[in-house]
Amino acid sequence: MNKLELLKKQLVMFDELIANTDDIDKQKGYIKERDDVNKEIGREEIRLENEKAAKAEAEKEATEKAVTKEKAEKSIFANQPKIVVGEPDNYKGFNLKRIAGDIDMIEGVSEIVKSRVKARPEQAIGLLKHFTDIYTDAKSHPLSVKAAMQEDTDSEGGYLTPTEQRAELFAYVREMSVTMPDVTHIPMTSDVMTVPAELANVGVAWTAEESDATASNPTFSQITLTAKRLDAYSTSSNELIEDTNVPGGIVAVLLSQFTEAVAKELDNQVLTGTGDPVSGVFTAAAGYSEVFNSGSTAFSELLESNVRNLIGKIPPERLDGAKWYMNNSVLWTYFYGLKDGDSRPLFIPSMSQGVPHTLFGYPVKQSSQATATSAAGATMAAFGNLKGFVVGDRLTNIKLFIDPYTLGKSYQTNFYFFTRWAFAHALPGYYGRIVTAAS
Repeated sequence: MNKLELLKKQLVMFDELIANTDDIDKQKGYIKERDDVNKEIGREEIRLENEKAAKAEAEKEATEKAVTKEKAEKSIFANQPKIVVGEPDNYKGFNLKRIAGDIDMIEGVSEIVKSRVKARPEQAIGLLKHFTDIYTDAKSHPLSVKAAMQEDTDSEGGYLTPTEQRAELFAYVREMSVTMPDVTHIPMTSDVMTVPAELANVGVAWTAEESDATASNPTFSQITLTAKRLDAYSTSSNELIEDTNVPGGIVAVLLSQFTEAVAKELDNQVLTGTGDPVSGVFTAAAGYSEVFNSGSTAFSELLESNVRNLIGKIPPERLDGAKWYMNNSVLWTYFYGLKDGDSRPLFIPSMSQGVPHTLFGYPVKQSSQATATSAAGATMAAFGNLKGFVVGDRLTNIKLFIDPYTLGKSYQTNFYFFTRWAFAHALPGYYGRIVTAAS
């Protein structure tokens, strides 16, 4: 018997007591107690109604979440191909040769990835196979389970990258990146690696006949590469995932999104990293600095001498392969139209696709990751040979998490990639930067 039933039973009892007594004082006492019971019955009925409404609301919310989850799961996996028994090119339900051959038909794949797949189809199939493994592995592990895992342990949800695919995958990243083709790349065999960095080269001297040769030894320092986790993620509409024209084309989309997101963040660290994990060439004191005249705190106060002086600070034997790096808005706003003392333009725009612009005869590379906003103490451009900057990759472990729930109401899916990279200034004397004066 619940509380409401007990109260109603008490109410009946007080009604009987009131009817069966002639004592006025007792009747008044019974009436008061009956009124209190009536009030308690009212409060209990309200409580039960609220509880019922809350339960109904909770059930409604749970139903809506279940529908959203089912819809998200169906959308993310709806376009998966059926495994055809006996199909020679089938791999885990994906016809990789068809995906590679029809790469132009797959929406959401960058032109760089498309061109590389078409140029190296056999290597591309191997890489698509690897991303199929990563994708099917991610599907088999719910996001809620993976979220609690350690990201630096291969055995906990990661997928090992074969050696032959590691170089090919980095080649895709290089083509997406502005800086990766120019830095020194070191594949890492452990989370921490120590590599030598040159301090001084061997010297030579003229020696008289029958005299001892002059001793000269190169000197080296060491730099430590420590791999840190890089979280790269991208968001795709479920319409895009569902409408890929080639069944299983999602693996090509993932390859494109992964390489683009990683390349963009690597450029960000090399150019404008702020110390964790590295200070980039735009922000680090490493290398040479050409600072504006005192009081010149705006990009608009750039002088021809600033450009010339920075080139002059780089040792001539290290200028081979030197380039300029800057934001496109900085290039076209402040360097375009700059002239030397004989009124000759320093910046020569290219009129041909694939031929770089030049500044003082050196190629110019534009990156959206470079500084764009004028300010006191800000780097507006970097120059030199980025072979002095070392990037280590720890691509022995790539993880993918699939999250169709967070943006489920917007009919979108998040893909989270986890890799590890390391950075170091090994030979900072190979490059420098142009910096406005401090305020």
